[in-house]
Amino acid sequence: MGSEETDVVAQEVMTALDTLFLAERRAKLQVAALEERQYPLAATFGMVREMEAESAIEEALAGFGFEYYTVGDDAELWISDEHGLMVFLSFTTTDGRYYNYRIVAFDVIGEDREEDA
Repeated sequence: MGSEETDVVAQEVMTALDTLFLAERRAKLQVAALEERQYPLAATFGMVREMEAESAIEEALAGFGFEYYTVGDDAELWISDEHGLMVFLSFTTTDGRYYNYRIVAFDVIGEDREEDA
């Protein structure tokens, strides 16, 4: 895939993630406002919204052809070999900065694949 096509896909992924994270922030504000009046309802609403946000992110990235990989407790990694893109979700860097996501483009320069005997 050419770099122009990769750039277009990266822009689409960024737009989708920005929209989803904005919706998540709005939901957190709603939960905070609701907590003052009805804490049990706020807790339930917060859990449901969090599950919906996680599901929406998974659907969006899978829809772009990304596959999920476990990195550790702090981060999620989604990779699309087809588009040459990696998306790191919700991670903290070694210097303590927190990111909702980071998109990295890559080129495959070599592969060593073991075939089943």
